Amino acid sequence: MSCEQPELRAPYHGWPGPSPTRCTARELPLLTAGGIVLAIGGLYVGRDIFIPFALAILLSFALTPLVNWLRRLKLPRIAAVLIAVTLAFIAIGGIGFVVGSQLVQLANNLPSYQTTITQKIRSLQQSATGGGVVERVTTTIQDLGKEISGEGRPEDKPAQAPGSALGGSTPQEPITVRLEPPGPRPLEMIQTIVGPLLAPLATAGLVIIFVIFVLLEREDLRDRFIKLAGAGDLQKSTQAINDAAARVSRYLLMQLLVNLTYGVPIGLALYFIGVPNAVLWGLLAAVLRFVPYLGPFLAALFPIALSIAVDPGWTMLFWVVGLFLLAELVSNNVIEPWLYGSSTGLSSLAIIMAAIFWTTLWGPVGLFLATPLTVCLIVIGRYVPRLEFLGILLGSDPVLAPEERLYQRLLAGNLEEAVELAEDYVDEHSSREFYDNVAIPALRLAENDRQRSTTDTNYRRLVADTAICVVREIEDHVREKAASGDQANAGSGKDDLPSAGEAQQPSLLCVAGRTELDRAAAEMMAQVLGERGIGARALPPIAVSQGALEQLDLQGVDVVCLSYLHPQPQVYARYICRRLRRRAPHVKLAVCCWNPAPSTEQTDALANQMAADAAFSSLEAWINQVHAWLSRTTSAAGTPPIYPATEQEQLVALHDLGLTSVSARSFDEISRKVAQAFGAPIALVSLADEVPHPRDEATGTPVSHQATGYSAHGSLDAYVVAANEVIVSEDVTEDPRFADDPLVLEKGIRFYAGAPLRTSSGLAVGCLSVIDTKPREFPEPDRQRLQEMADELVAILGQGQPSSMAV
Repeated sequence: MSCEQPELRAPYHGWPGPSPTRCTARELPLLTAGGIVLAIGGLYVGRDIFIPFALAILLSFALTPLVNWLRRLKLPRIAAVLIAVTLAFIAIGGIGFVVGSQLVQLANNLPSYQTTITQKIRSLQQSATGGGVVERVTTTIQDLGKEISGEGRPEDKPAQAPGSALGGSTPQEPITVRLEPPGPRPLEMIQTIVGPLLAPLATAGLVIIFVIFVLLEREDLRDRFIKLAGAGDLQKSTQAINDAAARVSRYLLMQLLVNLTYGVPIGLALYFIGVPNAVLWGLLAAVLRFVPYLGPFLAALFPIALSIAVDPGWTMLFWVVGLFLLAELVSNNVIEPWLYGSSTGLSSLAIIMAAIFWTTLWGPVGLFLATPLTVCLIVIGRYVPRLEFLGILLGSDPVLAPEERLYQRLLAGNLEEAVELAEDYVDEHSSREFYDNVAIPALRLAENDRQRSTTDTNYRRLVADTAICVVREIEDHVREKAASGDQANAGSGKDDLPSAGEAQQPSLLCVAGRTELDRAAAEMMAQVLGERGIGARALPPIAVSQGALEQLDLQGVDVVCLSYLHPQPQVYARYICRRLRRRAPHVKLAVCCWNPAPSTEQTDALANQMAADAAFSSLEAWINQVHAWLSRTTSAAGTPPIYPATEQEQLVALHDLGLTSVSARSFDEISRKVAQAFGAPIALVSLADEVPHPRDEATGTPVSHQATGYSAHGSLDAYVVAANEVIVSEDVTEDPRFADDPLVLEKGIRFYAGAPLRTSSGLAVGCLSVIDTKPREFPEPDRQRLQEMADELVAILGQGQPSSMAV
């Protein structure tokens, strides 16, 4: 393994010498792995130093709140630290004294339990006829052992001496010789007694010294660690230290409370049950519960064994076993969720692996330190990029976002897991939130992958088909929940929202813009509307293709929503919206851009570019707007007609009138005259294939598109061109056809009157309109006059002299 040596340059101010060695990206993982191996080896070799230091750090986390409280009482730091450390070790020593006295008492009482244990063993041996189970098993094992060793064979017995058969003298018994060592010397006796205690006492002394100095120099040690580990990023280093301190402190405090609520009740219950040394077993249960998973089992073994030795019967045994089972259930399901709130960030498998790892390195002490030390490793993995794998392997947080998890299931075609994930999310939140926060973002990931590689389309079809199946399952799941809710509320008389089965006739179309992924999003839109009792139908992309768009059935449709996952759908959506606008001016057009490019403008500007009534990137905002549109549409009387598509005929007529060039479309003078004739501030001349430039009568200058907006007057003129008759709205805000158009209201349009520009064959090719910013009356003579002006304008347009119009 080699690292690149950069070129040496002459030193100058700010660059004292050659730059440090840079390693390639391929070598960085090897360096990281080597560093981890060296660190593990160092922890094992130097465990005599690192164990006391780790214990001191752990105790400092626990004692820091006490030191801070003493400091708030105006005590000097040294005094506060010494008092806190003294109180802590007095408490530890007191607990040790109680445990030691209990152990001595237990050792003195053990001979008295021998009789009870012997009687129970005999009762087990005689519990069955024929000698008992234990005796039969023991005899069988002994016989098998003799057969294997060959002790029972006659040929293996030694031959008798000749004299023995003739009545000779009996063989003499061997003489036993005992060698007794001399009595120990005083120095050897001291070494035998004190030697085993030296290592624990030395470790305790180092812990005390480390704790005192860590608490005294806490700020200085923190600054040095920040300088060493994060000189280039103080913010990240400070966050790492605070995160580790908060997690470890919370773990210690909550674990202490959990252990106390576990050990104290067990000690009291064992006392009333009659188990000797109940205080010892309560303390042991509280301490051993620091050991993950295995601790409660070890804590229960000793009281269970003692209950067998003390009670002549079996009642006490059953009480002790039931006590520990009940304590575990209450602690795991009530106390721990209530006190912990949020976990330490460790997964269950990580806790087991950490216990094995640290026990292998540091023995029993490592078993107690496993969880806090692993928490610190997870925090390091969060803030150190090269050690990020530690947080992924050991942490409990999901490594994939919900949308990534769903996308992975869709890619694999795993419908079962995808449905399970979806139903769990819907039960916790709602179907709308699932689509908005998980499902549509998953389709967005699929579209981004499609943009990067367009060679293979099979996976895209698989993702779309699986997503549509998930939508069907969610629909059934929501319907079942609604049915169960209706049964529960049947006797209460409560009215619920209409279910999907009670939806109205389809009044809304959700149309996929281009791909199968767009269709999956359209199915989600239709499902969430059907859940709210709104009739909606999802259509595939072929429904808006060039040949099929004119055949689209718009009868009874109030809203058409186009669904796009393409980052820039403006060109595609504008073509469809303009074609639909000419056929059905009353239909509201919405474009849902689920994957907008970062440089995309605001939704209002985006809707203006696509000739739509509104544009959305959120399912919630789209649903709210659809509700607003449909609530106004249902109050309007009659059914608006659907007009045939006359786009090609209109283009031919405009060509015959010579209006194919921009220079031939200057209507500024005509607009000014019409506005003056009716006393209105604005007059417009609109042609079927463009958006005109209106004229402000007060200033005589053209009003920009930003002042009026395409949708503001374009949607009004579309009614006139499509209906081919005069349309007047004396107050736009009160007209159900236009009252919900946000652009019309935002631009201040309050009055509108428009007359169609008809050719000699009666084909409407444009509109002459009058607009005011306040409501006004427009009687029948004015309507006839406006139509006459429109007819005169068409006549002079045929002569090629639009400016010669007389008003």
